[in-house]
Amino acid sequence: MNKHYTIMLIPQNSEKVKSIKIPGLFFKSAIAVVSVFILFCGILIFDYWKVLSQINENKHLSIENNQLREQVQVFQMKLNSLSDDLSRINTFEKKLRIITGLEDRTQATIPMIKEDNSTMMDDHSLETLPKQPKKDYKGAYLDNTNKKNDKEFIELKKLYSKKIAQNIGFKNNYSITKKWSEIIKNSFDLADKYANFDYSFNILKRKASQTESNINELDRHLLNKKSLLNSTPTILPTNGWITSYFGPRKSPHSGRIKMHEGLDVGAKYGTPIIAPADGFISFAGKKSGFGLFVRIDHGYGIQTLFAHSQKLHVKKGQIIKRGHLIAEVGNTGHSTGPHLHYEVRVNGVAVDPLYFVLK
Repeated sequence: MNKHYTIMLIPQNSEKVKSIKIPGLFFKSAIAVVSVFILFCGILIFDYWKVLSQINENKHLSIENNQLREQVQVFQMKLNSLSDDLSRINTFEKKLRIITGLEDRTQATIPMIKEDNSTMMDDHSLETLPKQPKKDYKGAYLDNTNKKNDKEFIELKKLYSKKIAQNIGFKNNYSITKKWSEIIKNSFDLADKYANFDYSFNILKRKASQTESNINELDRHLLNKKSLLNSTPTILPTNGWITSYFGPRKSPHSGRIKMHEGLDVGAKYGTPIIAPADGFISFAGKKSGFGLFVRIDHGYGIQTLFAHSQKLHVKKGQIIKRGHLIAEVGNTGHSTGPHLHYEVRVNGVAVDPLYFVLK
């Protein structure tokens, strides 16, 4: 207990050496205090370094979170665009089904998409189809209004929340509290966005699969109807201008009102006349009043007639395809100038050729 330590101070000059006596207990206590202070400073420096590291990590996570949110938004925009494409394909597929008879026109509604995203009905549908409420077709198949009550969406959100919790380090019994940092809350907010993306993707995937199935059915139907389609006169047989339409008119010869059972297409002498559909030539030659005349039998009760030609390029009994050259525009028979008189007959009854013309 009487031990002490002497500290000697030796100056550079010839002055006397000074000595300081320090009790042993005080000296040891001072060493202990200094050691504790150094340890405390070391701990503070280490904690400060960890805080700096955490700040940098949080900054990185914050940037990463923002990037992920932006990427999710980009994906959502792409999904909306894909949804609109599928909506247009579906509309086109429905129209084809009606045209080909696979779907009853009176039972079908075909929404058309205009540039302003409002809807309209296809031609002539206002009289036969019930009125439909207007709908915004932006992301037409991604109506997620009731998704939060959908079992599939709830399961997806739980799955993503669990994955995020595991990545953060929470194994069980995790819940968002005010004690958590804003970054952790933002991370869990991403679970909703991820679930929404997967949910929307699954909707589009199912719709695409259904549309593919419908188009395959339509393809099979069209293959069965190929012969009928090829035999339907869907084009004007010559280039020119229509001078007289189908319907009642004043006859240029008798001056009386008479039914005009076809189209008159004015054109220059020698303008090619082509077959508007597949068939065979049932008549080719001169006919009273019609001059040089051609009649094509397309089957299915459909016939087309071509009159007033100056030259014929086909013979009776010849099988032809759509686009085949059959004659040249002329002015033979009862004609007031070079033109083609064109008729379409269904089961022997003259019908307006423009009903069949697609282009």
